[in-house]
Amino acid sequence: MDLGIAGKSVLFTGGSKGMGRVAAQLLADEGCHVAIVARTSADVEAAAAEIRAGGGSAIGVAADMTDRTEVSRAVAEATAAFGPPLIVVGQTKFVVPGDFADIENSEYYVDSFRAYTMSQLYLLHEVLPAMQQAHWGRYVHIGSATAKEPVGQIHHAIANATRPSTIGLLKTVADEYAKYGITVNTVAPGWILTENVEWYTSTYVGLETDEGRDDWVRDTWKVPAGRMGRPGEIASLIAYLCSEAAGYMTGNWIEVDGGLHRSAF
Repeated sequence: MDLGIAGKSVLFTGGSKGMGRVAAQLLADEGCHVAIVARTSADVEAAAAEIRAGGGSAIGVAADMTDRTEVSRAVAEATAAFGPPLIVVGQTKFVVPGDFADIENSEYYVDSFRAYTMSQLYLLHEVLPAMQQAHWGRYVHIGSATAKEPVGQIHHAIANATRPSTIGLLKTVADEYAKYGITVNTVAPGWILTENVEWYTSTYVGLETDEGRDDWVRDTWKVPAGRMGRPGEIASLIAYLCSEAAGYMTGNWIEVDGGLHRSAF
């Protein structure tokens, strides 16, 4: 399927690993020029090199997206290489596990808010003007299904408290900028077989195989699909939301969780 975005400049934060890396490859395969951004230089360079080795166009940019100066620099580097990014995928990670009573340092909540919400705020300020001028843009946030339905069993009180603020910000921006041909959507993964989930299930549940993890989400979490999701099943949706065909989808929260959340709405 031709997504109609060949030649577009992409800024992909968190695109060096897992579902982000697969999605960055899909966008490159569509003919986009992809700037992959993450904190670790070696990771972004490896991801960009893999795309180039397959005939795609990509660069790696090492930057901390919780720092506004770093965000500005990352966007400037992407713009210098490929032109203003009209497709932006925003993703950050901040993990300090624990139940509410376990967290004595309240500044962790501030750090989490900075990682999840302020990083998106900084990025939006940098990229929206060019999208507005072009009268076209795609902004996709990779969030978590727990922003809508916090899950106490995984002991992430801090993330449960701070992730929803990001969704409120993006819904507001989606409403304000839709008239400029700019879409803003959030993809909300459930249990996806990524490096982070492998670490979590190994450390806290003692699972060491993919088959064991599939059994666990089926039997313990009652996921109707009966297995964990695969990174490509998230990446394909991200790529579609970046497409020309997705121009009438904005302000949406889209769960990809194998049916875990039971609500019809």
